[in-house]
Amino acid sequence: MKEKLRVRIVNMDSGWIIEKFQNKLFEELCKIGVEADIAPERDEKADINHYPVYYFTDSKRTVHEHDTYMITHIDCLSKVELLRERAKNCGMGICMSKQMLNYLSSMGIPREKICYINPAHDHVIKPRKFVIGITHRLYQDSRKRNDIVVDIAKRFDRDYYKFVIMGAGWDTIVQEITNCGVEVDYYNEFNYDKYVQLVPTFDFFLYTGWDEGNMGYLDALAAGVETVVTPQGFHLDAKGGLTYPCETIDDFVKTFNKIAEKKRDRVLSVADWTWENFAKKHVEVWEYLLGRKTIAELSANKGYYLDGIFSVLPKEI
Repeated sequence: MKEKLRVRIVNMDSGWIIEKFQNKLFEELCKIGVEADIAPERDEKADINHYPVYYFTDSKRTVHEHDTYMITHIDCLSKVELLRERAKNCGMGICMSKQMLNYLSSMGIPREKICYINPAHDHVIKPRKFVIGITHRLYQDSRKRNDIVVDIAKRFDRDYYKFVIMGAGWDTIVQEITNCGVEVDYYNEFNYDKYVQLVPTFDFFLYTGWDEGNMGYLDALAAGVETVVTPQGFHLDAKGGLTYPCETIDDFVKTFNKIAEKKRDRVLSVADWTWENFAKKHVEVWEYLLGRKTIAELSANKGYYLDGIFSVLPKEI
């Protein structure tokens, strides 16, 4: 068995974001079994000395072919020139994006001396749920098609929506919606002042009834709120007012799921940009520099991401 990888993170900057990068990298390296520490000077006995910044300037500082450094904010030619000097002695410069890697390569930085690893985020921020507003009371007859709201709640992506309902008579349906795991703010009495405040906070105004139209639809349009309503009555006469005309339960569900899909795609675009993966990608690059793993071993995650070791190895591998 190989000895543990030993990494010294050379603390060269007290700025908050660079410090966060080095601290998060250190924490995750320790979790995955790397012998890591943070100190102001390089460790001659470490396998890798990693600099969270590229602009260390101590002329007496010894550098090595296995030293790595993060590259960020290259915004003038003097910084490019500094990186050319770094490339002569250090092992690998690690950019934050493919664009920067390509730019530096075009400026003459040897391609084998640079790679990129996308940054991570803390995964504590969650998407704000879309607010679906309903602003009418219920009646004993079926003119409002009230039960459709429950059917929608059962079938749409509940992680991306909440209801705000104002109007008497919704108590049972609100309980059913809540039982589906959907968040509901319910006002069981009409209050005009509160109503005027609420309507502009809606993302979508919902109306499922088939009874010529709903007056709340007019107020929603006046507030610039998108509408998911039945195409009937005076709904049709407000030109451009029908954002998403729906007639059946499937229409409503498909509409809301399609809207949620766009936000979900944005969330998923950085879902695997974790600090754990950030650290693991660094380890793969370091193991490549040290020759601790074969190309086959380093290629084990091929197809899951394009940065890290896959910005080092030839694409055909």
